[in-house]
Amino acid sequence: MFAEFGGLFGWLLIVSFGCTLLNYCVKFVNKKWGKKISANDFGKKLMKLLMTIFVRHHKFFGLLTAALLITHFAIQFSRFGISVTGLLAAALIISQASLGIFATLAHRPRKGAWFVAHRTIAILIIFGIAFHLLAPYALNSILPKSSTALAQSTVVTSNQTSSQTSFTKDELAKYNGKNGNAAYVAYKNVVYDVTNNRQWVNGRHNGHSAGTDLTQALSASPHGESVLKDLPVVGAYVN
Repeated sequence: MFAEFGGLFGWLLIVSFGCTLLNYCVKFVNKKWGKKISANDFGKKLMKLLMTIFVRHHKFFGLLTAALLITHFAIQFSRFGISVTGLLAAALIISQASLGIFATLAHRPRKGAWFVAHRTIAILIIFGIAFHLLAPYALNSILPKSSTALAQSTVVTSNQTSSQTSFTKDELAKYNGKNGNAAYVAYKNVVYDVTNNRQWVNGRHNGHSAGTDLTQALSASPHGESVLKDLPVVGAYVN
């Protein structure tokens, strides 16, 4: 069941990293408009609260981000293997955390080459995470035909030893994993059997249901169709 939370840890990681970035934002606002904001009691209390949470605890959010990264990476790797875009984002976050720890232990002032590198890596992490999340959409739009052809060739290869079966939307819906039924899912005109997969209990997995076409959902996933590579192919999906 712990493996089901891989995606959750990923989003918590993004939130935690966002909190580390707010350190720079809050300090910038305080430097530019701090006196005006603190002119009244509410503004003064608000700025003090933001400075306490996001500036004073900046290091805490950095360490939390690193811990969430390790957890997310371990879970996703055990389920899907290596994701190149995820590995790139992870390397940047680990580099950022390591640089911050080094500067803290060495009592380095907030200036110089290390500080410039620290802020530069923070910007690169934003692009790295965005690339990790959006790459599946880009690849799906650039290579839709080749991906479909690959999936269809998988059907042909898998069915050389058995007769090919075609499933319409209504026929596929019967294989929902409930009441003793097998659990099938469709992806790019190919139907896969997830009945004995430990990630699919009673035909459910991460909010998705068996007996449905998951093309859109998997295409938007950072791991894409790699999750299907070891699943038995049972036929073709005719929409």
